[in-house]
Amino acid sequence: MKQQFIKGTADSFKTYIYENNRKVVPASASVTVYKPGGDAVLVDGGVMAVAADGLLSYALVTSDNSVTGENYKAVVTYIHDSKSWYITLFYDVVNARLTSVITDDDICAELPQLKDNGWKVRGTAGSGSATTIVDEGLKRYEDDYFTGGLAYSAAKDETREVTGFASATGTVTTATFSGPVAAGEKYTLTRSYSREIQRAFEKMEDMLVRLGKRPHLVLDPYDLREAHIFLSVAEVCRGMSTGSGDFWWDMWKEYEKKAREAFGSINFKYDSTGDGYIASGEQGANFKSIRAGRR
Repeated sequence: MKQQFIKGTADSFKTYIYENNRKVVPASASVTVYKPGGDAVLVDGGVMAVAADGLLSYALVTSDNSVTGENYKAVVTYIHDSKSWYITLFYDVVNARLTSVITDDDICAELPQLKDNGWKVRGTAGSGSATTIVDEGLKRYEDDYFTGGLAYSAAKDETREVTGFASATGTVTTATFSGPVAAGEKYTLTRSYSREIQRAFEKMEDMLVRLGKRPHLVLDPYDLREAHIFLSVAEVCRGMSTGSGDFWWDMWKEYEKKAREAFGSINFKYDSTGDGYIASGEQGANFKSIRAGRR
């Protein structure tokens, strides 16, 4: 989905550049932003920060986001391999932004079996540091499998957030422990389903867009909560399934159906006028034709 920024607030426009299915780390980058519906320039060649992993960012100040509108055009110029390249992206400035209001606990409460399939992993560190746990036994998991979850050190009796996971080396990167993780130290990793939750949320946004609705005009995210839980469970089960007919396949299909039914029965608080308020005639917008999981 397009990036969205709240009217009258400072925020950062961010993007990655991809080539051949890999992130590019440009030598430098700049952005020119045009106001919606014309060639009026809002930002003229603003210098973008380039992070070590290639994330490009530009700080939009309050005045840049002072007027609501859809399709602000951002033309990014970047230098890679001594050549200039260009991409064009769009973003919106809105009165309110639709947000997710569910957690791992919500989807595990809905389907407790999710806790029994790699949700917690226990092991012994081969090496480490104050911010890493390294165990070759973790190489069977995909990159970022544990990112967003928690790492527990038994020796230190401390729990830290997992900020990254590299499958090739079995390295878990964490917030800083009180001391280095030593070889032989026992640990427990509790993964997060944040990626699946986000993917389900983006699918719901897509469903609204395909109906001609604007996600940011749905003002109460709790209207989506039940459907979002069901669709998130479906996303997790889809990833765990090894093929048609297994338990996770059946759960995937069952929860997609539940998500469709829940989505179709929601009475949205939909701000059709875009003024940031709900009038009496704007409550109860029911989108029964939405079909979850169809892309």
